[in-house]
This record gives sequence, structure tokens and C-alpha cells, in this order.
Amino acid sequence: MTDTSPRNDRSLPSSTLQLYSATSFRESHADLLLPLTALINLCYSVGHTSSPHGILLPYSYQRLATQASFLDEVGAEGFTFIMSIQTLEGEQVPIASASAKPFKELGHYEVMQGSELLREFKRKAAPSLDPASRFEAIKDCDSTETQEALNSLRADTALPKWEIICNVVHPDYQNRGLAAEMYNALVEEIQRREPEPKRIHLVITTMKELREAYYQKRGFVTTGEKRFGKGVGGSEVGFSVVEMEKMV
Repeated sequence: MTDTSPRNDRSLPSSTLQLYSATSFRESHADLLLPLTALINLCYSVGHTSSPHGILLPYSYQRLATQASFLDEVGAEGFTFIMSIQTLEGEQVPIASASAKPFKELGHYEVMQGSELLREFKRKAAPSLDPASRFEAIKDCDSTETQEALNSLRADTALPKWEIICNVVHPDYQNRGLAAEMYNALVEEIQRREPEPKRIHLVITTMKELREAYYQKRGFVTTGEKRFGKGVGGSEVGFSVVEMEKMV
């Protein structure tokens, strides 16, 4: 599946926004996997090492160890939007990307130790974990609005549930609204795939120090948190991973 639409933006050269299925990557767009994986890893590495909190993870940390890691994470039912610009030489270069897939309950988060230079962070399966325990980390809410949102999320467990992953924008093109544009494209495509019922449950997992406030401004509430101490994965200061959710 590929859908191309031109974009005109005063801040950017002419660019395209394309939708890809996992099948299309494997069958006709395998050449995109290398630059796409490189973009995702670059964005995570820059974020981890430029935080005002300190070095959250070393620059050598890789969000995706291989191109196959990306395909495995998106899965057969997932999809990806890629925004690209054309260079003077006519080459299409990805500058932003975002993916979504049907959510699968997995549970706790661990840092998976790879080689010294390739550390891949994954969510580890915990089959015996009671889904309700994902909310245990967020018991005391100082906001009535947040508490109401949590209650709504708990009540709507039967609705379609999708996870947003790897929503990234190249550092040279940040602060231009592209992350929001990619997110909006994902939501529209999910809603197209889930015409009934009208409401959809979204989940996103992110590093607390980097993106929690960003997604809170967009209506997500934090429903779970796991702390990783100093030294884990090479972190100089430690970091937290949060699970955030929203109804649309």
C-alpha cells in the first residue's frame, strides 16, 4: 500500500508524504529501510544526548538494531508514514516518519543488552501480567481531569486499541509542526481502518524526560511508568519510560 500526496510548506522545499504497509516495504520498497532506520536511530540518539537532564543514553545506543527490527516492531498489520524531500540530485531523503500498529498487551519494560555499540530497547512480554496492573504506577492524581481520563480509559477496554511508535523528525527539521502533522496522519489512517465504533484507544510509549510533556499537551495521560537507574544501558543519569494513552 502506498499513497502519495504533495506538500507545500513555506518552511520546507517541496515534499511528499507517503503511506506504506509492512508488505510494501518487503515487496517493493526495501530500499527505504536503510535510510528510514538511520533516521529513527539518529533522532533517538540526538534526543538522548541533548536532554537538559543529562545523557539519558549514550549516542551509540540504537533504537533499532537492524532494518529487520523495524519490520518486526511494526508487524504485519502496522503501517508507516514517511515524509521526504528531494535533493538537488533528485534523491528522495526521509526527514520524518511515524508508524502505528494494533496494540498487543506486553507489560513491563526492560533494557535488552546487545553488543557494546548496539543496544536495542524493547518491551518485554509478560503473559501473566494482569492488564489492570499497567495503571498501578499512577495511583495518586493531583488533577481531576487526569483522574477522569484514567477512569474513561479503564472503562473502554473493549474498544479498538492502537499503538503509535517511532514518531520522529530529523533534528534539522524540528520545531516546524511536522511531528504533529505525522501524528494527525496516523490518527486519520487508524480511524479509516476502524470506522466502527467511533472511538479508538491510542497507546504510546516514550521516555518521560523527553516526550511526556509533549504528548500530555495533546491529550494523552500517563498510565504507567518504569524507572531505569543510572548505569542501565550506559545512562549517566537514569531515565524513566512511560506508557501514555488517549481516546480519539
